[in-house]
Amino acid sequence: MKEIETTLIKSHLTHQIRRKVLWPHKKQENCSINEDLLEETFHVGVFFNKEIVSIGTFIKTNNKVFESKYSQYRLRAMGTNKDYQKKSMGKQLILYAKKILIEKNVEILWCDARKKAIPFYQKLGFKTKGNYYKIPEIGLHKLMYLYL
Repeated sequence: MKEIETTLIKSHLTHQIRRKVLWPHKKQENCSINEDLLEETFHVGVFFNKEIVSIGTFIKTNNKVFESKYSQYRLRAMGTNKDYQKKSMGKQLILYAKKILIEKNVEILWCDARKKAIPFYQKLGFKTKGNYYKIPEIGLHKLMYLYL
């Protein structure tokens, strides 16, 4: 029987998938982000048979597009190993993180979604806001958000 586990992880466990799936133009040692070690930041990993296959980083930060009265978190650097995409690993990750965010009384989860990932987020209830914008070396993105 296949074993799937979703849990909080340390930031260094995100680097391999960040490099392989999200940032192939970067070196492995450059796959951390400034907010990784902030006290309010947390990282979620999905393991399939003890192998990490999906990761996401959740950062307490406001987006000016939303009213500042709302408690906000940003989802950043979410990725799933290509062999495990479209197998509900990313969905499990988001659902696990939502529970944590609701416990923290967070009201809005937002992200900069790659164009090809927009349908994934929409299936989970995220809405789009504004026009596409380009992030250098990565491509077109759109702001997406979810009221918790």
